[in-house]
Amino acid sequence: MQGTGLNPEAEVQFQEEIKKTASAMFEEETRKLQKTERPKRRKGSVNIATIGLWMIALAVAGFVFHMPLLGAAALVCGIAAILWDTVLKPSNKRKSTRAFSRRGPT
Repeated sequence: MQGTGLNPEAEVQFQEEIKKTASAMFEEETRKLQKTERPKRRKGSVNIATIGLWMIALAVAGFVFHMPLLGAAALVCGIAAILWDTVLKPSNKRKSTRAFSRRGPT
């Protein structure tokens, strides 16, 4: 870099200053991206009715591929899971929401 008018020491110092500034800017942008674009994970487990539907799909596959015992077992489990989710769970949900609405949000 001849002809720039800077001595080599000043040029090295200038390059180091540019590296520090670029590094600081990169770290700041990285932190911003991590805060804003962090995927929000859904807390909790898979819905039981969804598992029931997948079991019924497995039952259909079992019947299609000539495995009636597997198909029948998966069908029974799928129906049981859906019934469990629709018949047994709503009574528990109602109790918990009533208790929450009486106390108010904490």
